[in-house]
Order: sequence, then structure tokens, then C-alpha cells
Amino acid sequence: MASYDTGWEDELFQHPVSQTFHCGICMNVLKDPVSCRHNEHLFCRACITIHLMNFQTCPSCMEPLTVESLRQAPRTVTNLLSELKIRCQFFDRGCGQFVELGDLERHVTDCGFAPAVCSNEGCQLEVNKQDLLHHETAVCELRRVKCHNCNEIRQEMDTVKVNLAAMNEKLNEKLKGVAEQLYRNKEQTDRNQKNMVAKVELVQEQLNKQEEGISQLKADNVEMKRSLNEITKQLERMAQQTSHEVQAEEMKKETAEGGMDRELKVVIAGGWNGREYLNSVEMFSLLNATWTPLKSRKESLDRTSSVVHNNQFFVIGGDGNRGGIKSIEKLSLNAVHVDHSITWENVLAELPGALNGHCSVVYNGRLIMIGGFDDSKYAYSGSITGISLVPPYTSKLLATMPQARYLHGVAKFGDKILILGGKFNGFSSTNLASVLLYDITKNECKKLAALPYPVSEMATVKWGDDSVIIAGGVESNDQALNKVLLYNIKTQKSCMLPDMKYKRRGCVAAVVRDTVIVMGGMDERRKCLKSVECFRFDRYSWQELPEMQEARCWATAVVC
Repeated sequence: MASYDTGWEDELFQHPVSQTFHCGICMNVLKDPVSCRHNEHLFCRACITIHLMNFQTCPSCMEPLTVESLRQAPRTVTNLLSELKIRCQFFDRGCGQFVELGDLERHVTDCGFAPAVCSNEGCQLEVNKQDLLHHETAVCELRRVKCHNCNEIRQEMDTVKVNLAAMNEKLNEKLKGVAEQLYRNKEQTDRNQKNMVAKVELVQEQLNKQEEGISQLKADNVEMKRSLNEITKQLERMAQQTSHEVQAEEMKKETAEGGMDRELKVVIAGGWNGREYLNSVEMFSLLNATWTPLKSRKESLDRTSSVVHNNQFFVIGGDGNRGGIKSIEKLSLNAVHVDHSITWENVLAELPGALNGHCSVVYNGRLIMIGGFDDSKYAYSGSITGISLVPPYTSKLLATMPQARYLHGVAKFGDKILILGGKFNGFSSTNLASVLLYDITKNECKKLAALPYPVSEMATVKWGDDSVIIAGGVESNDQALNKVLLYNIKTQKSCMLPDMKYKRRGCVAAVVRDTVIVMGGMDERRKCLKSVECFRFDRYSWQELPEMQEARCWATAVVC
């Protein structure tokens, strides 16, 4: 059972308990539930009381709150909680019953598996309540027994005394024999000891002769260890200096074997560095493990989306000092590898709203926008909109998702778009675990199996023909994550991959051949990150790569 009157642990219940009945602080099933004044956010009384010793606001909606202004949870909640079936607290002692939470206290009082202490003087053994009477009257060695007839006891004692006298006489005879045997053994031991001393002296003489040789071997051994330590240090320095070179050589070998004559690079743009919006752009070469600055964008924005189409890098929408924007910028990638002075151009197409925190893909030359926050309407969007990237740049609403989504993730598989997680329901929003599959040709959304946990602000990249990797993000209690999840679109099953080295919310990711690269984001202390790390399935671990030139959160990235 949970201690200090915090919530009940989930594994105690007969059936899974809805997240609705979980405390927003301890994340366990509510115990003695109370709620805040206006939004009815639920907490265990003990949890929220401890919280309010240090803070005077609701942890969920941040509205003013004190112990005095707490309200009892709605009767519907308390009634439903009281009907949940929970395991008896004496399960470990043998009680296998599940009782309704409302009847738990009465059951525990009457449970036959409750601990009880033996009342016999000097025993103090703890047994189950239902076994106490049998133990005290029939089993306990310290129980009171019925007195026998005193004459019978005297007769038995006389018999015992006679038997003890006979046994004592026999014992004395045996002890005398043992003493004689010990004396004879001592004489033999003395003779053996003299022989042993002579042998030891002989061995000592031989050891003395070998002492000089052993001393020399010890000196040689010390010198050898010193040489080995020096060689080990040199090898460690060489390994550290050439780690990136080895990785580059591996990539060159893979490139040659695969017949690929052009190196794929990652381009990352914009974001937030903790102080201001960014318009800077930089490019990463995994082969050379280097970051190179490119021409800055015209707009300084974060929470944009991006796609690559016809060798052009399109950056769509976003949020900046002037609020959300409807415009699109593009950068030609034809010469970006050789000419870093290539400038950004405005695209004449316009978004249906001033969107940020949205996602985009390209299908048949058409830009498809999914969800986001519409700054012009000051509301979350559930729209899926198609925009032509060539004149006359027409825009059309294709479909509407069952729930509006913001800071979610997408991946395109042929003519289908996988839509995962995200936020909904305003700025004090709740994360989603739901997954949708939008069929572009049929123009319809289908609900798939949910993720194992609600998440938003994560990096999402396609892996192979039927999977997507979800890295980092933020969970429902607004804490940054270093979890990494692989979701299969065909089986609709999830599996956890090794955790990243750093917790990251608002990070971005890219796949360069067989390497997943995760960049930037914000850590658990809300510090924007420059750090970069990568994952390969053949190594099954995360390794750090060179840092970006600028810290970035909520940036956008593509592979070109």
C-alpha cells in the first residue's frame, strides 16, 4: 500500500483503473479525493495538502488554491471509486479476496488473515487472527497445560533419578577411557611436531636460496605494469581522437557498397534559444561530423514545419515576435552543398491560418498541413488542408480530425499519413496518446491502437517501410522525457528502445541512412540545448555527436 495517505497503487486493483481517477500529483489512484475550486482537478487530500505547504496554486490549472478552499470531490467520483475492487492489504499473509474500496476498512477489521500476537506469557509470536486460538491452546510451547497428579509425577521423578545415576556411572567410565586415549595421542602429536619442524626448516632453506630470483621477478613485473599503463593511456587518447574518423570511414564504406555517390546532410532551421526567436540555419555532415552555417532566413520563428520537394527546402508557418504567420519560405538545395550564400525566397502560396506547432508532408506535389495552433483564430486546429505549391496556389480543406492537435508528430507511408500524440484543449492542455491514420486517396481518418503513454513536443521520424520512431517530448505532468519508442503501423504495437542520454522536449530528428539523429530541444530545467546524439540498431545505444553552433528548441529539420 502507498504510504503517507498518498494514492493507491494501480497493481492493487482487480482491473485497470481509468486515468480519470488518478491523482495529478502522485499519479496513483485517488485516496480521500478533493478538487480545486473552479476546474475540479482531482488530487489525494494528503498530496495536495503537502503541495500547498510550498505553493498556493493548483498544480494542473495554476489558479490560486489553499487548503481552506479545497472542495470535496464530486459525489459521482467518490461513488465510482468506492465501487472499485481492491486487493486486501493482508494479501501477502494469504487473503486472496478483492473487496470494494468502500468496504475495505470493514473487511480489514474482520479479515482472518490480519496479524495477531500470542497472549501466552513469553511467546509474542505473530500469527493470522483465524489461527490464534488454535496456536494459543494447542501449538504454543509456552501455553498453560493441565496439571497432572502430584504422586504420579513423584514416581516418574524417582525413576528418572535412578536412570540418571546409572547413566552417570557409564559416562565416568567412558571419560576415563577417553582421557587415556588423549594422552596417547599427545605423545604421537609431539613426535609428529618434531618431524614437521625439521621439514619446515628444510623448506625455509630452499626458499632463502630462491629469494634473490623472486626479488628480481618482482622488479621486472613493476616495470612491465608501468609500460602497460603508459601504452593503455596512449591507446585511449588515440581512440578518443579517432572516434569520429572511424565513424566517417564506416559511412564512406557503406556509401561505396551501396553505390550512393552523394552524401546526405541534415539542415536545421529556426527555433528558440531561451531568449529570442532564431532565423539562423546550419547544416550537419555525419560523414565529417561538422556543422556549417547557411544563409539565414528572412523570418525569426519557432514551431514551424518543413518539407523537401523538387530539391527545395520549404519552411512553413511558425510563431515569432509578430505572432503567427501564414507565409512560406524556400531555399534551393541544388547548390547548397557548394555555395552557402544561396538566399531564401518567399513562396506566393498562403496558409489557411497563422499556424504554428503544426505538421506538414508533401504528396503528389501538394503540401498537406495537419493540425497546429491557429493564431488568427486563437484556437487549436483539427484541419487537414491541401495547398498547391505551384500557381495558382489553391488551398482546400480535405478533412477534419476527431480532435484538434498541437505539437504532435506525423509520418507519411505512401498515400497514408500517420498522426501521433500532441496537445489538445487549450494552453493548459492535456497530452494525447491516440494515433490516427489518414488515407489521402479515400480522404478519411481511421483510429489505430494508442501509444503506451500520452506525449507531445516529441521528435518523430519514419523508420523503414512500416515503423516510426518517437523520441523525447513532454509527458502529462509537463516533465521532459528521454524515452524512445518504436511504433509499427502494420501491427499497431509499440516497443521501447534505449533511453537517450538527455531529456529533450521540443527536439527534432532526422534519419541519415541507418542512423537516427536527434538535435536540440529543452531539458528538464527548461534550458535550451546545443547537444546532438545518434542511435544505430547495430550498436543499440545512443552516442553523442558534435554540438550545433546554436542552442535550439522547437526548430525544424530535413535531410537533403
